[in-house]
Amino acid sequence: MVQVFCDSCKKKVKEPSRGVNYVSELGLDLCLSCRDELVLETGKALSRKGAYLLKDYRGVYEHTLRKMCK
Repeated sequence: MVQVFCDSCKKKVKEPSRGVNYVSELGLDLCLSCRDELVLETGKALSRKGAYLLKDYRGVYEHTLRKMCK
């Protein structure tokens, strides 16, 4: 049996199944609620910047993810 812990909130994921109740992003595991928070925070940061560029999105996404998982 595999145990998976969210790298953001440090909670154990019950009956882990990738893509169903947790996701792996850039080598870090996130429960779905933390992933939703990551997407929301990334969107907020990009809305402040103005024009949308995929390059900027990826940079902000990674920065926000690393900040959440310290």
